[in-house]
Amino acid sequence: MNSTRLSTRAPLTTCALIMLALVSGGQTQTSPNVMNVATSPNGSTAADMFRDLGRVCTSAAFLRQRQTSGSVENIELLLENKVALAFVQLDVLKARDQIDQDPRAKDLRVLLPLNFDEIHLIVKRPSKDVFGRVKGIAAFSGLKGKRVGAWGGSVITAQILKAKAKNDYTIVSLNDRAAALGALNAGQIDAVLAVVGQPADWVNTLNPAVFTLAPLDIPQGSLNGFYRPARLLYPKLGVATNTYSVQRLLITRNFKTPERRMPLLAYQKCALAKLTTLQETEGMHPKWNDVTFKERDWPLFK
Repeated sequence: MNSTRLSTRAPLTTCALIMLALVSGGQTQTSPNVMNVATSPNGSTAADMFRDLGRVCTSAAFLRQRQTSGSVENIELLLENKVALAFVQLDVLKARDQIDQDPRAKDLRVLLPLNFDEIHLIVKRPSKDVFGRVKGIAAFSGLKGKRVGAWGGSVITAQILKAKAKNDYTIVSLNDRAAALGALNAGQIDAVLAVVGQPADWVNTLNPAVFTLAPLDIPQGSLNGFYRPARLLYPKLGVATNTYSVQRLLITRNFKTPERRMPLLAYQKCALAKLTTLQETEGMHPKWNDVTFKERDWPLFK
């Protein structure tokens, strides 16, 4: 009797194990591996847009945010295979390819072409002396011989503008926004150059009695085609200010394996389909309204 019972139970146990193996195998094949995404610090345009994409593309739970100092660190992490996706400025990507001549840049692809981020030149508000002469920096052209603080991808932007406009200022590379504003407030630098999508909350909180935005009075013909004219609109800080903007991209490597390619293509497809939702849902970043997913100056991931 005991042997009979054992023999009748064995097939059931075997079947259960086979079914469990099949189910587990199926889950492994359909669940993508975790991929890390280099954004920027929380509160940045890139971090906010990554958050928004996660809200509308719920199947993208396999993506994990990695906060960074910005575009320069992001592209380095991507090239070193420490992240799978990175938010970068187009000028930083171009500089890596054309100035640094890094051959690895040729293997990078645009997953999503995003918005244009404006160049903010922040200075202490100019004053007048007893003779009515203006003291301080009134525009980009007044930076000659001055110290300009920047961090992340903005350092590259400051270098390119300096070369293209032939404006001989000193670039001071700082760790982050807090360090840059602290140095400006302490008089250790004369201006802060920051590439960020407007309206930036931290710019809105600047004390208008102390700080203002200076225009970028650079002839458009002096700049590369990927910088385009823009206007900064911060009523607290004064009148609209002329500047330039540069596109932000979500880039990846030109992956070949299906387990990498397929989840990324699905994420791309979802974002393209949900653009109107991203633009019209309350709480999403206002820069979504500038996105078309059509403008790009770099090969597309497909």
